[in-house]
Amino acid sequence: RDSSIARNQYVIDYSRKEVRDYIYSQMYKILSENDIDYVKWDFNRNLTEVANADLPPEKQGEVFHRFVLGTYEIMDRLTTDFPHLLLENCSGGGGRFDPGMLYFSPQIWTSDDTDPIERLTIQFGTSLVYPASTMGAHVSASKRTGYETKTNVALWGTFGYELDPDKLTEEEIAEIKEQAKLYHKYYDVIHYGDLYRLESPFENYDRCAWQFVSEDKKEALVTAVQIKKVVHGFKMLKLQGLKPNSIYKDEATGDTYSGAYLMNAGLNLYDILDNDGDSYLLHLTEV
Repeated sequence: RDSSIARNQYVIDYSRKEVRDYIYSQMYKILSENDIDYVKWDFNRNLTEVANADLPPEKQGEVFHRFVLGTYEIMDRLTTDFPHLLLENCSGGGGRFDPGMLYFSPQIWTSDDTDPIERLTIQFGTSLVYPASTMGAHVSASKRTGYETKTNVALWGTFGYELDPDKLTEEEIAEIKEQAKLYHKYYDVIHYGDLYRLESPFENYDRCAWQFVSEDKKEALVTAVQIKKVVHGFKMLKLQGLKPNSIYKDEATGDTYSGAYLMNAGLNLYDILDNDGDSYLLHLTEV
């Protein structure tokens, strides 16, 4: 029977124990002899001609399921023998972004598409099921938007960089250093706060906005991105999840607003989000 080769690759059959043991012995040797803290588990080659020569005909329909169970076994052995290891899974277009994989790998690479505008729908949709702490999100060399918007979008996830440092200017390096500090500064409110989807990119062709609010409602982080400039762009952004009778301070400007004002009147971003790809990050704390 002719075999289908994809990406010049075949698939290792994890449904077979002898295969799992052999592969794991190789992985164990590398991980035990080297100082490795992180492993990216990639899987981009679909299964074709699925069968197992060791199983009888009536069991052939089980191979897909046995393959996944075998994958879980390998991951379980990895995380048991190397508890310090951060194992990141690959979404494969979203098909493997599931609770079973998250049991072993606490974060999953959300998509190879790192364009910040494309990422709005990708991350917005993923967030309907999975929290920010699980969504791999990076600042990349995408040509669309500047580093400010790339950073503001990537903060909605595990946050990282995939860039060639030799191609960055001194100004860009300085900018990136400051932006990396934001991830640590806002880590708790993003990863442990409540998410409010303020404006969906699936419903608004011009703007996307979301908000994180700490459990005690004393802190909020708001992000808005202008997808496409519109002439009649006057539109108030109403926040959610705040204390109506509390006063919140804008960290950047020092301006203060009541929670009721922010949730019922909202913020006018018309002069702030002016062009395609512009973004706005607002950090509020209760005073």
